[in-house]
Amino acid sequence: MLGQFVLLGNAAAATTATTTTTTAAAALALGGVRHKHYRPAPKEVRKFPKKLRSTPPDGHGERFWVFNHIDSDLVVYSMESEMRRNRAYAQFAYTGKKLVPAKLRKDYWRQMAMVELGAGRGDVGRSVYQKLRELMKRHQLEWEDEALLNMSRRERGKALNDQRGNVVADIAAVLAGRGKGNKMLVADAPAAGGEAVTKVDKNKDGATEELYEATVYWANEQDKYYAASWSDNVTHVIGLPEKPKKVKEVVVETEAAATEAVEEAPKADVAAQ
Repeated sequence: MLGQFVLLGNAAAATTATTTTTTAAAALALGGVRHKHYRPAPKEVRKFPKKLRSTPPDGHGERFWVFNHIDSDLVVYSMESEMRRNRAYAQFAYTGKKLVPAKLRKDYWRQMAMVELGAGRGDVGRSVYQKLRELMKRHQLEWEDEALLNMSRRERGKALNDQRGNVVADIAAVLAGRGKGNKMLVADAPAAGGEAVTKVDKNKDGATEELYEATVYWANEQDKYYAASWSDNVTHVIGLPEKPKKVKEVVVETEAAATEAVEEAPKADVAAQ
C-alpha cells in the first residue's frame, strides 16, 4: 500500500507540473497574465557609440553680429548675419508680462554692429561671444539699482530690456581683455607665429600685456560712445560690411553676363565691317 501511495503521489505531482506549464503557455499564447514562475528572456542591450564633439566649421567665431530691437532696445548676439528664432529666444530673460517679443519680426530688428577678430581667431571670437552673452544675462537678472526698485513692474521691465548701452560697454571691456579666462590676451606671443597683430597695453598692476586686434563695424557711429573708453587694440569702422551674395545669385548673374556677351558679339562684328 505504501508503494502504491508513493507512485500515485509522483504521478499527481507530474500531472500538476504539466498542468502548470500548459496553463502558463496558454496564458502567454492568449495574451493573458504571466505565470508567477515565468521569467522572460532578457532583452539584448543595444550599445550606441559615444558621440564625439563635432569640430566647428572653418571661420566659425572669427566674427559675430549684434542685433538691436528698434522699439525696446533688446539686444541679440548671433554667429550668423541672420537671426535664428530658437537661438535668439535663448538670450531673452523674463522681465515682465508681454515684454518679450512673441515673434521675431525682421522689420523691428536691425544689425547694430559686427565684431571681427580676424582669420584663424575663431577660438578668440567664441570666447568673446560667450562672455558677452553671460554679461547681458547678468544685467537683466543681477541688478541692485534702487531706481529700478522704485519703478512699477512694467517700467522696470522696459528699463531692463534696454540693453544697448550695457552691450556696448561690455564689448569694450571684453575686447580690452577683462574677465577671467579671456582669450583676447595673448598668452604666448612667439607661439602665435606673428600671424596675430597685437597691441601692448598696461594692466592694473603696471605690467605689460598683449591683446589681439579686433575690428568693430558700426551701423551708427554714435553707438560706440556708450562706452567710456576703448583699448588701443580695437579699430572702429563706420558702416557694416555687405552681406555675401548667395551662390544661386552669383550663378544667375554669371549666366546673364554670358548671355549678354553672346548677344552683343554679332553686333560688334557688323559694326567692324
